[in-house]
Amino acid sequence: MAKPIEKMSPDEILTSSKKLFFGGFALLPMLWVYNILYVWPVRNRGDLSPRVRQYMLLSGILSVLMFIVFSVWFGIFINYRLNWGVLGDTLTVVLVKGD
Repeated sequence: MAKPIEKMSPDEILTSSKKLFFGGFALLPMLWVYNILYVWPVRNRGDLSPRVRQYMLLSGILSVLMFIVFSVWFGIFINYRLNWGVLGDTLTVVLVKGD
């Protein structure tokens, strides 16, 4: 079973935060949100490296940025998919239910 973050050493917290931050670049932006929520309870510990707070701040900025990018893409796709012809049909996933 994993150790609670409150009982982790500062180096272990830094390693976990770094892995979650860089994991978000693998098209998994939810890891950035998880990084913030995971490290939040120990953010004010005096023995933490400033890099942990830096990873939290950058995770927050990038998760908001990716939310905006995905929202804009979704709006454009919904409004203009029919005008794109074959490309719009190719990007659309249709699940056909048959008997």
